[in-house]
Amino acid sequence: MKSFLFFIFYMLSSLNCYSQYDINTPNTIDDKWRLRFYLSHSYTTYYNTDIKFSSSRYNVTIKNYQWLERGSREFFHYAKWAEQGNNPTQIIDEPSNTFVLSIERNNHEFFLSVFHPKFLQNPEQIAYMKGTIDGIEVDGVYNINRPFDGYNQFPGEMELVRNENTHREMLFEIGYDYRFKLLDAKIGNITYVPSIGVGLSCGKNLVVVVKEDEWWEFDNYKQKSEVQGFGGSITNRIEFNTEKERFGIFYENKLSYYKQNHGFIDGNQKYNLKLIGNSVGVKFMI
Repeated sequence: MKSFLFFIFYMLSSLNCYSQYDINTPNTIDDKWRLRFYLSHSYTTYYNTDIKFSSSRYNVTIKNYQWLERGSREFFHYAKWAEQGNNPTQIIDEPSNTFVLSIERNNHEFFLSVFHPKFLQNPEQIAYMKGTIDGIEVDGVYNINRPFDGYNQFPGEMELVRNENTHREMLFEIGYDYRFKLLDAKIGNITYVPSIGVGLSCGKNLVVVVKEDEWWEFDNYKQKSEVQGFGGSITNRIEFNTEKERFGIFYENKLSYYKQNHGFIDGNQKYNLKLIGNSVGVKFMI
């Protein structure tokens, strides 16, 4: 509930920041439709969340479960492309990039956004959990994945080695924004663009766990591509555009909130995905 209220407060704050827009500014009618393409890279922060695992082995709720970003920014460097098995096109797929196609008329803009987040479990976290693991009741603070020396495992331990949402992980959103021109000059203009969008999250979850009653054997579970959840985003963007807006650069701040429910081993995992992305990018008039 606190997360939802925070989301609403953030939206209202975004709207308020331009509510004092000069009402005496003359309105000009422009009936021309404009098609734009945006691309950017995001530095993303994922917030802790309560998570519930349900499967034949795990039926447990964990408080303040931690996700980490996998930015994959090494793929922006030539040295990474040159490695065997890699190629320059991975600059599109590997980092956390966003691609947006929009259509605008008289400052009213509608868009389709595709964001490629990559988040995975913090393997070193210690958290409170309650439920059963391999039929053993747990209620307390435990390691999610206790450092392993070969012979120190006990029944009821989590031993969740990996829980990753990176492969084909996407947030697809449709939304609306309004363009406020803050400063106009011969060389270009500065424009503020607040927006709101709703959409679906999709991806292929990967889980790796130590096999029950084993020390050195692991089970790998790769889920099929699936719709993982639904939610929305609030975005604030500042653009610098050339005189006729054929080209521009921008900074963008995005707050997203998604209700997630997707595969985990032979069951599912439920949690709230909360993230803030700070992006820099370029835009083109098509």
